[in-house]
Amino acid sequence: MPTLTTGRTTTPVTWNVLTDDDPASVVLAVDFDATGRAEARFTDFVGHIGAGLTVWETIPQAVATRPDLPADAYVKQWMDEIKASGRQVRAVLGFCAGSVYAAAIAEEIEAWRGSFPLTILFDPERASAASMYWQFHKAVGQMTQTVGPAETGRAQDAGQRAQEDCRDLTDLARRLLVLYHTVATKAFDKLGLDSVRRAELTETAGAFLSYLATAEQIEPMPAWRRSTVITSATPTSGLNALRALNPGQFDEVAAEEVRFDVAHVDLLRTPDIARIVAGLVKDRT
Repeated sequence: MPTLTTGRTTTPVTWNVLTDDDPASVVLAVDFDATGRAEARFTDFVGHIGAGLTVWETIPQAVATRPDLPADAYVKQWMDEIKASGRQVRAVLGFCAGSVYAAAIAEEIEAWRGSFPLTILFDPERASAASMYWQFHKAVGQMTQTVGPAETGRAQDAGQRAQEDCRDLTDLARRLLVLYHTVATKAFDKLGLDSVRRAELTETAGAFLSYLATAEQIEPMPAWRRSTVITSATPTSGLNALRALNPGQFDEVAAEEVRFDVAHVDLLRTPDIARIVAGLVKDRT
């Protein structure tokens, strides 16, 4: 098992240190982490990689407090801390929509170091109105037991109309956040949540929508074509969904694609996948 870091004198602000087994190098994991989500997290993943690697994971909330912050500012804040660390980047990992930001980080590392880093993407997905709405749909649906299906259904229907009407993802994110707040406030009242917990949940929702909307500014395909992609068996996730919506257009997205008979939600908690990825990283000098 890797060593979990509990304290550092130079703790980064926009990265979460998941493991710290190698003081000279780092593996960068890009995702929007959230406690309690259905999808496995990189905190699950590092439990299966064995010793010897340092893994940092992005903290999007640290750079998502301004909805007008451009994508290059997200990437710059993450890159500034990587450069300041003095560590060699051994690999860049990306999960789902985080693969868009992983592409931008990999290209920045190439510009900085002169070579494209080993980049491994788990069910990479581009930001889209449909994917943003689906995340909203799921988040609102989790409140059905508290506020009732009529309340959540109205919000989901309104979100569907917003998806069809909004001119871009930033506009859609604002509309969905208003709808989320309306339902969430009623749920919080019924649950008796205090102001601290209310703020935490609403800020996370806003940061996540901003994270998805800002990803629209990044063109990830050039970097994805030089990456290794881990594809799940879930037809509505990653390259499976992209190909279903665009027949014949995205057959050759990655430099290498490895398919696993594993659900999307389990990609980061499957031991065999973690060990294979760790082996690729450790074999890359």
